[in-house]
This record gives sequence, structure tokens and C-alpha cells, in this order.
Amino acid sequence: MKSQTSTLLFALGFFSSFLCAETQDFMSDAAAVRVSVSGSPNRALKGTTTEVGFRQWTLITPLFYNKVESWSFAAGLRYEGTEMDYSDALELDEDWLQSIDLPLLLMKEQSENLDWMLLFNPTLSSDFDKVEGDSFNYLTLLGARYRTSETFQWFFGALYTTGYDDNLFLPGIGFHWEASENSDLLFAGPYLRYKYSITDSLDLILGGRLSGSKWNTRASYGERDFRLQAYRTSATLQWNLRKKHSVLASAGWEFARKVEIKEADGTVVVDRDLGHAPYFELGYRFHF
Repeated sequence: MKSQTSTLLFALGFFSSFLCAETQDFMSDAAAVRVSVSGSPNRALKGTTTEVGFRQWTLITPLFYNKVESWSFAAGLRYEGTEMDYSDALELDEDWLQSIDLPLLLMKEQSENLDWMLLFNPTLSSDFDKVEGDSFNYLTLLGARYRTSETFQWFFGALYTTGYDDNLFLPGIGFHWEASENSDLLFAGPYLRYKYSITDSLDLILGGRLSGSKWNTRASYGERDFRLQAYRTSATLQWNLRKKHSVLASAGWEFARKVEIKEADGTVVVDRDLGHAPYFELGYRFHF
């Protein structure tokens, strides 16, 4: 199960990097339910007086896992509600945006050292006033894991997504290294995570990843797509209170932030950088 967990975490590393799933440890505890609240304070769009801030509520849960001989199949669910504070209602008249993800993962154990995997993730992101085709996107990832030793694994893959910067194809390479019994390092494209177990019940997690999402919205001005992007760094303390219960607290900083708003015909309404800002997250995880 440990090697499968690493492969799942690699897949979700790419997934969360490109689609802003607040899931930095989702697949490292595959049999767990996680709830969290996070946010960032208002900051001005460069060159304007318009301010943007957000608060997010997230639920992540596994739905299904089954292993038959060398084949494994897993399914999960992520729901995210975003309370958006956008000060110019003429550009974006929204205060509540939602997204639902359904990651489906198929794995094949080729040998003791080699696994194949296919991840397909459909996403629905909208204000839910009216759900149409533009509210749906998907990500597909095909990859492999090659284990060189008990402590080191290489990952290779390529992904295609319609939900980040229009249509995107990207090959990737990564690795997972268990430096010691108390620490490990995961690198997968723009996703970076280092975990150190201070004690049996307290972990320190340092990470960096792309963050952002795109929502299809409707208001009095018509249909508009709203995109928020950033690169997020964070430091997390996770307390494993009991065998089945953990709480976590994260603090970090978001860089390279950008806001884009487009009309349904592709006309750009807003395309500006957003000021750097701190980020926080508080969460709870229940392990099955």
C-alpha cells in the first residue's frame, strides 16, 4: 500500500498544482475524510483600486477503492465553496463560487518495480446560477512509477487538461525520496512537498505548488469566466491526536498572482497581476 500511496500522491500532486485542489496530502491518507477552511486577505489588482480576497471551505473524501490482482481502482470527491470578495461588481458580481471534482484513478502493477496509472478528473466549476458546457472541464494524466530502491522512486507522465489556461498538454517527471524514517521529499513538476515527523504525533510539512481555479459565472452583464492563479508556499503543522483524528494548521504566502475575466466570446475584461498576500488554512482529517 505504501508504493500505491506514493503513486496516488504523485497523481494528485499534478492534479492539485494545475486545478487548485486544496489537497496537499489527500492521497497520502487515501482512506480519510478531510475538511478545511482557508483564505487570503484583500489585495489590489495592479494599477487599479479594485481589491480581491477569498475564503474557501473544502471537503475531500474517498468514494471507492478496490484491488483485484495487479489492478487497482480508486475514486474520490472534492467539493470547494469559495466566498469571493471582488470590490468592482461591474467586472465580477459574484460572492459565492463552487467547484466539484471527481478524480478516478486506474493502476496496473507491471512488476515489483514498475506501475502504470491513468487519472481522469472531471470538474464542474460555476456560480451554479446556470450550469452549461463551459462549466465543465477535465484533466487526464497517464504516468508510470519506477522504484529504484526501498527509499527512492521515479515518476514519469504527461497530462492534458481543459481547465487551466484553456487546453494544456504537459509532460512531467518527478521523484519521491524517503530520506530517513522521519522525513521524505516529493517533487512532481511544480509541486514540491517535504515532510518531517518531529514526534510520533507531530509532523512539519513544507510545500509549494501552483494554485488557482476557473469558474463559469452569470450575472446582469451576461456570461463570464473568472480565473484566479498564484504560486503558493506553505508551512504546515499536523497533529495526529489519536489513531483516527488529525488537525492541521498552515500559513504561507502566495506569489505570482493573477486575475483574468473573459466574456463568453473570448473578449478580455480583466487581465492583471494581483498583489502578493499571506495565506492560511485550518483543517481536520478523520482516518478510516
